[in-house]
Amino acid sequence: MNGMVRLGALIAFAGCLSPGSRALAIDAGEAAPPFELRLMDGAGSVRSDEFFPAHDYTFIVFWRSSCPHCVEALLACERFYREYGGEDIAVLGINADEHSLLAAQGVIQSNGITFPQAEDAGGAVSGSYGVPYETFTVCLVGGDGTVIDVRYDPQGDLRAAMEEMLSSPARSSVRGESAARETNAPGEGPGISYRGLQRIRYLSIDSRGSGAAGLYGEPVSSGGGVQYRLEVEAAKRLTGNLRAGALLRITNEGRNVLDSGPEYLGSEWGSAFTEIDAGRFRFRFGYFDLSMTPLTLMRWDWDDNPRVGGDTGCGCGGAAAGALLVESLEELGPDLVFEGALATYVGANLEARLFYAIPRRAVETSSTAYRYGGMERARYSQEIAGLEGRWQRLDERTGSFWKAGVHAITSFENKRSVDFPGLGYLSVDPWVSTWTVSVTGEAPLVRYAILRGELIGWNRTDERGVLTEDGPLDVSREGGGGIGGIAIEKSQRLGLLFDYVRLDSDFYAPFAALSYESNAEGMRASGRAPLLDDRVSVSLFYKRLREADLPGGGFERKQSWLAGASLDLDLMGNFGAGLGWLEEKSWRDGSVSPFDARRGAIVVNIRRDFGKAGVIRIQYERITGTSSAPDAETESRTDMYSLYSSLYF
Repeated sequence: MNGMVRLGALIAFAGCLSPGSRALAIDAGEAAPPFELRLMDGAGSVRSDEFFPAHDYTFIVFWRSSCPHCVEALLACERFYREYGGEDIAVLGINADEHSLLAAQGVIQSNGITFPQAEDAGGAVSGSYGVPYETFTVCLVGGDGTVIDVRYDPQGDLRAAMEEMLSSPARSSVRGESAARETNAPGEGPGISYRGLQRIRYLSIDSRGSGAAGLYGEPVSSGGGVQYRLEVEAAKRLTGNLRAGALLRITNEGRNVLDSGPEYLGSEWGSAFTEIDAGRFRFRFGYFDLSMTPLTLMRWDWDDNPRVGGDTGCGCGGAAAGALLVESLEELGPDLVFEGALATYVGANLEARLFYAIPRRAVETSSTAYRYGGMERARYSQEIAGLEGRWQRLDERTGSFWKAGVHAITSFENKRSVDFPGLGYLSVDPWVSTWTVSVTGEAPLVRYAILRGELIGWNRTDERGVLTEDGPLDVSREGGGGIGGIAIEKSQRLGLLFDYVRLDSDFYAPFAALSYESNAEGMRASGRAPLLDDRVSVSLFYKRLREADLPGGGFERKQSWLAGASLDLDLMGNFGAGLGWLEEKSWRDGSVSPFDARRGAIVVNIRRDFGKAGVIRIQYERITGTSSAPDAETESRTDMYSLYSSLYF
């Protein structure tokens, strides 16, 4: 009964919530915001005050490679361009990818896109045109720089929509008005773009028994409350090669959320950055997003987990809101946010990155405050550095890419960042450093099928100053392993994955994807498919592992499996629903320390999508757990009720 009361209250509360309109949306008759952007093929740059007057009409196409709808719509624009493109009518693509321009170049090459493409680093130009978060947008601009028509996230036949935009009544009415309108040249005027993300969650938890846990095994206790986070980023291009910005972060999640990631910022209130463009090189100082590979630098890897909490694989904004951990409002995903410096080079088929960051700051707590004041013990800061190179080449036979990459990362605790004797401690804490090098590759087999893998070439962990009975000692370990298999993917919504995974017992990487376990080997398989004209999406997942190295002392190998399934429905009126199932079991047979543990979960949610502006979702989770050993048996049950909103602007 209490659960029904909670659910009813959540539904009533949800009816009071709705996202605001696009603050930066532009309308017909307005002057098109000016810009100067570098062309992705390296052939110079494009200036709006030169490009617009050179044609009677210009279609500006805003897109991102991470959005499947964007890629499909890009093909329709290419067909339109081949039929109508010329001196009278031009088509210009503006890509706002931030993390990997190589991915955007891959979309252009594999789909035969021939109209010019410009790079909108950071999405400043997209923001000035009011393009919602990761939304395909078409804007028609006249030769005098006046906006004639704009279509945000157009549905149906895009080519017909573009033809309709050319016949818009606004086409003739705005030309006379725009003669007296003043337009700024690129780089002049306010030129400030901003974007924001607001998340709010009401969460109520009923837990019983020992070891109660959330959906991903995180410990929980009974209680409830409201968590919120508001992030606003503002950026300005100061010159053609210099851009600067800042991030404001307001939340009640607590400082410990920054310590556990994925946002490793020095202040819980936000951060700032400066970025320099120098041809194919880009240098950024301050905060930056970064992800590498599952075994070197990645917080979460959907290939190794079921999607029962929601599918973020699309990356298309609020409508694809994914699972949240109990202690944080952060959606699970591969990206990390660091503060430091990042240098990037992008060529025709090559991308290279070099970075340095401080993901954890030193804590200087006196021995007295630690022992008697309940403060956190003093600890060293952690610093990391890494580099990687990625190469790709289109395979004309299959339409896929040959890919290769090398990735290296080192992390170390800076023993000079804390003066333990000066703080009154009797001994200095040991410090840890790691080195990891891996190579990755993809090889097309036939159309839609590729071999892929990541191999650890070198992995070493050094623990220095470990206190033992014989005094402080240095301990070193070297591990290895890798992932390999086949991917059969027709699209980002339809595919099958089969992989074998093995990691040695001494493998360690502090920022590797959290779901990968050392001293484990086994197989995993997953699949996803759209049904009923993409209104239903089904995904399945199964993983079976065992200990890679047999422990001594008569121990049997530990074994485990993890399975999950989800069903996602798009209903009428922008409503949707989801149903997910998760089951996890681990055990050890034999007479030495046998055990058997199981955790199961059912997830049910309904949602209201507001296009790319965001989503409001009501969700219920039931998680049960059992654990048995010769000397103890435990059971737990957790009921979680949540109302969650994720809105973009």
